[in-house]
Amino acid sequence: MWRRTLLSLIVAVGIASSTRAFAQTAYSSDNREWEATGFAGYVFRHNFQFPTPVNGSASETSRTVGVHYSPAWVVGARVIQNLGDHASADLEYSFSDQDVTLTNLSPDIPSFHITQAVHNMSYNISYLPLPLSKRVRPYGVAGVGAVLFWIPGGTSREAKALNFNLRSSWQFLVNAGGGVRYLVRDQFALNLDVRDSISRLPSWGIPPSASVVNGVFNPGVSRHGVLNNWQISVGFTYQWDEPD
Repeated sequence: MWRRTLLSLIVAVGIASSTRAFAQTAYSSDNREWEATGFAGYVFRHNFQFPTPVNGSASETSRTVGVHYSPAWVVGARVIQNLGDHASADLEYSFSDQDVTLTNLSPDIPSFHITQAVHNMSYNISYLPLPLSKRVRPYGVAGVGAVLFWIPGGTSREAKALNFNLRSSWQFLVNAGGGVRYLVRDQFALNLDVRDSISRLPSWGIPPSASVVNGVFNPGVSRHGVLNNWQISVGFTYQWDEPD
């Protein structure tokens, strides 16, 4: 339901932006050098299955552990500098409360819910084929940064009581995507944006294999591959030039 609502809003704003842009062929205001954008959007769900070895067990040698990322809202901000007519650079921070559920961790833990906050920090470069004088400016963007998968203390204590440890994890981040900027009026613009934040899956400190020691099952997850964390967002922008 929330995803449909956000997608409908983005489509509606895009249509309105295009209509007004074509209807007004003359427009005196250019885009400014600097932009500050606040945005809100949606991060999609992801499901993974990882065959995980089990050491020291007489009854099983492996089990398939599921890692299920919940969909979530995302909020964030960017500071953008337009570098001439066809390029810009930005610093971005975003936050999403994207919980994770682990399934089939052990014979006694069919499911474990991880409360998780995802903090993205990145530096990005955009290419804009249309000049600053155009009200509608599509763009492609790519960048690098870091992502923190933060685990609160309460969740860590719950995991420890079930015989495994959880901790926050940092990962290297690559951004790729695109969107469109629409100058509504002088100094105020709208952004429609789709990005894929690519990182390795976090380990949260869980070992890559499970084990049975003195009859006690110690959970593990043999995670591998990358997390393509797709987000779609709408941003509201204020623009300005530095005084001469």
